Amino acid sequence: MNPGPGIDASHPSPVAEQLQRGFPWLRFEPTLEKTYRREHYELGLVQLRLNLLLALGLVLAFIAMDRLVTPATGVLVNVLRYGVIVPSLLACLGATWIPHGWRAYARAIAVLAPVALTAVAMLVLAAGEAGAPALFPALVLAALFAYYLVGLSFYAAVRTNLIALLAFVAGSSLADLPANLASYQAMTLFFANLVGATVAYNLEMARRTSWLESRLLAEMAERDGLTRTYNRRRLDGHLNRAWQQGIREQCPMALLMIDIDSFKSFNDRYGHQAGDEALKAVASVLAHAARRPLDFVGRYGGEEFLVVLYDTTKEYATELAQNILEGVRSLDIPHGASEVGNVLTVSVGVAYVVPMAGRSPDGFIQLADEALYAAKHGGRNRVHVMESEYAQLRTGSFRVANG
Repeated sequence: MNPGPGIDASHPSPVAEQLQRGFPWLRFEPTLEKTYRREHYELGLVQLRLNLLLALGLVLAFIAMDRLVTPATGVLVNVLRYGVIVPSLLACLGATWIPHGWRAYARAIAVLAPVALTAVAMLVLAAGEAGAPALFPALVLAALFAYYLVGLSFYAAVRTNLIALLAFVAGSSLADLPANLASYQAMTLFFANLVGATVAYNLEMARRTSWLESRLLAEMAERDGLTRTYNRRRLDGHLNRAWQQGIREQCPMALLMIDIDSFKSFNDRYGHQAGDEALKAVASVLAHAARRPLDFVGRYGGEEFLVVLYDTTKEYATELAQNILEGVRSLDIPHGASEVGNVLTVSVGVAYVVPMAGRSPDGFIQLADEALYAAKHGGRNRVHVMESEYAQLRTGSFRVANG
């Protein structure tokens, strides 16, 4: 497998793997999909609001034209105009101001878009019955809006337009319209949807490919040159972002701090070249152990590594730490200067918390550092987990373990 240029095959990138597998159904694996949708929404939020305002303006303009062409309107028409379409657009527009509300907007638009578009179809049919078939292009325009401009996913846009198309066809069969006109409009709307869906699919495919490629390029620039894990700069940035997201979502996180036991003695005995090879081997164990898509492995400095786990359990973090411990031992790298055996080993400190306002990632790192100190002090080649100690932790009271 070749996961991508510049990425070591022993440290697979979820982004590179997704690019290699492809996504013909316009879906990434779940955690990447969640990240993509959130970033896509946040980056396009201003444009989305402008698009919704434009849609509202066009709706009001078509309502005005409709009133000029067919001034005698019934109660149902006004309900559709002012009780369904306009409120739906206003509700979606309001949802864009919910802080970090990409999920809320996705739910709102998925429900309200089919309702609003079906209401437009009913209005066009009502105008046709009143002798104003010229308003039919408003429905085609609304269909294109649903595909491209209101933030619907591809499948949600297709579903929205399919519901409206079926409603229009069913309504045409009941409305007092010439059969040839009804057939012409139905076929026109069908082919408009066919073209719209094809273009929307290709645009979504290109957008997703570009997103993956840009993330992969960023990963390549943020890898440690020796171990191919993430470097300290990327590690700090990722931890800060994950911490803020954890506060918003009240999502538990774990931080594993891994230190190679007696590494200075290893370098003194076997040389720095052997030390570099040992670092790369340990990094490979970490990368293969932390395989969930959002598990994050970075080199903290020297012979220390960090593994950031988001939306995890204490049990998973502890099991992962034990797997790392056993994985490094199974490398069977001779270490005649070790204090705990004849092979290379590591100690692992685990911090497990739910992020809270008023606390910082620095305290999270400190808790993991304290846990690592406890593992070292307890005899090395072991795992120590801390969680309840976080509430009493005083930032700045770091302990420094030896070797």
